Amino acid sequence: MKVTLLSQLALTLLGFSLFWLNNAPHQALSFAAGSLTILVSLALLGWGWSLIFEKKLIALAVAIIVFKYAILGIIIFTIVKLPWFNPLWFAMGVASFVISAITYAIFEALKEGKQNGGRTSSV
Repeated sequence: MKVTLLSQLALTLLGFSLFWLNNAPHQALSFAAGSLTILVSLALLGWGWSLIFEKKLIALAVAIIVFKYAILGIIIFTIVKLPWFNPLWFAMGVASFVISAITYAIFEALKEGKQNGGRTSSV
């Protein structure tokens, strides 16, 4: 989970910086809003699952997961009304999660290969 969160944070900073340096502040803010929405969602999801697996607090974890979506809905509803909001770049920020997921998959494959002496298991 740490690899995914760190890669998502890096993508957020990279995308925001590139848009900002190219004099596109509205696109930069929209991209950052979408990307940070996914980052916060992933962090809360990881926290909820850790409560389930480590401390067996199922009711609290379920409450966190349920309220997380309600709060994210309110945040997105509020962001959409802002004058600088651009839905295309917000969606691109949300879609940046795909790159984070691919980064995580590659990291795990390399880690598994290192543990198996350079061979990956064929399932």
